[in-house]
Amino acid sequence: MKLLIADDDDQIRTGIEQGIDWYALEIKNVITASNGIEALQKFTEMLPEIVVTDVRMPGMDGLELLRQIKMINPQTKVIILSGYNDFEYLKAAIQLDAVDYEMKPIRARRLVALIKKVQEDIIREQMTEQEYYKYLESYKSSFRSELLAGSLTDRLIILEGLQQYYGFDATGSLICVSARIDEDWNTNKDATKAAANMLCHLFESNEMDKKGVCLRSDEGSLVFLLKTETPSYLYYQQLVSELMNQLRAWNRELKSLGQTSFSAGISSSGNMSNFIKMYNEANQTLSLRLYEGNSSIHVKDETMGLENESIVGLLENTEFISLLFQGNIVSMVDMVQTEFERLKQDRKYSRKAISTYTRNLLQFLLVTVRNASSEVIECIHKNVAVIEERSEFLTIDDFMRIAVSSFEKMSVRLSKELSPFMARADEFIRKNYTRELTVEMLSAHVGKTPNYFSHRFKREFGVSFKEYVTRLRIAKAKELIIQTNDLLYEISEKVGFSDYIYFAQVFKKFEGCSPAVLRKQPKH
Repeated sequence: MKLLIADDDDQIRTGIEQGIDWYALEIKNVITASNGIEALQKFTEMLPEIVVTDVRMPGMDGLELLRQIKMINPQTKVIILSGYNDFEYLKAAIQLDAVDYEMKPIRARRLVALIKKVQEDIIREQMTEQEYYKYLESYKSSFRSELLAGSLTDRLIILEGLQQYYGFDATGSLICVSARIDEDWNTNKDATKAAANMLCHLFESNEMDKKGVCLRSDEGSLVFLLKTETPSYLYYQQLVSELMNQLRAWNRELKSLGQTSFSAGISSSGNMSNFIKMYNEANQTLSLRLYEGNSSIHVKDETMGLENESIVGLLENTEFISLLFQGNIVSMVDMVQTEFERLKQDRKYSRKAISTYTRNLLQFLLVTVRNASSEVIECIHKNVAVIEERSEFLTIDDFMRIAVSSFEKMSVRLSKELSPFMARADEFIRKNYTRELTVEMLSAHVGKTPNYFSHRFKREFGVSFKEYVTRLRIAKAKELIIQTNDLLYEISEKVGFSDYIYFAQVFKKFEGCSPAVLRKQPKH
């Protein structure tokens, strides 16, 4: 929609134009005019759906402008602003079909409410009643989604939206609670939806509903905004204590009904001007579920802060790398277990950091172990996929179980021997992996046909001949990047890549980062 603002007071005109986030109100074009004649000209050219005009202006007053506009387009909605509480003006405006007559100075929030009401009237006139209510529900959903995505930043728009769609007066001191159902929405939508519905019902049937509002997003996430009545820190502490007890009681009730539990994070107090800050605090606090597990309730702590930086650990440990290249996986299972116990004790790394670290461990295991079966390879690939797809719902214990089980499976497999001619092929590859290697060359070396060799190789090693050689080269390159100061292009040549750009692309595909990024990471 388009909006025309007509006022001879530059300060008022500019304040209305620039003081409100009109785009968030779906006003795509705001037109201004400093007098009635200019306003009529711009109206004729642009035909805005809504006009806000002062009464007294030079050249043509607001009432005459209203009369002219209605002659051109009777459907246009006109709001009259006046600094004069004159009954004759009001009566004339009503007779000329103005939608409202407001006294100056008009508060910005009042003007936002008027514009939203006028917009709905325009849309209502263009739709059937059923279509109109569908539109309102869609607009409510859009408002909620944009608010929780951080797209809405204008305090007035947020306040008016919460009042209009939820009947919630969000002025004053607030706290934000971010809750998430402890179930993966993508894998079990029915259970997640049922638990979220029940949690909403518990909130709405509780006296806490009188203090706030529940905003439900997709993927089993809910946000509660609660009024604290006073910014007092002592009151905040008391409210948080009551809230934690209530959330725990709701979790017990959900479990007793066979529903999935939820975890929650509670922000510090604030107001709607810093909603995004409170919402981010609540989400950051909720992220402690990584260490505490399901059904956990957390409160914002000023000392709390999980790091997104890369974890310096086993992949920079020379003993670990050496054992891996030797294929001594049995000794490494305990090292992996101990490593995750350390991470759990430290409680300082973010979910993203833990997820990336676990995935890198498994991928490094895949690229260095020489004769894993296709079954074990497939199992580890599935574990990597679980990390990538369900990371948001895994706890530190889940990550540890995935990593340890992968190393254990590999350890069991490596107790089995390769067939004699594949053992010869593997020995030849490891001695000559920096050279150009082909299936024909290897099949001739072991005295088999190329087709038979390729089939047996995939069966015994779990990957194709080409992928096996590439994984071996990338693993050796990673070792050299971590343990030496050789130039990156020199390392690419040492491991068998003649083209550094191609090497960097392949490296990033397998490792998730470029060689240059790995080189910059701190050494253990």
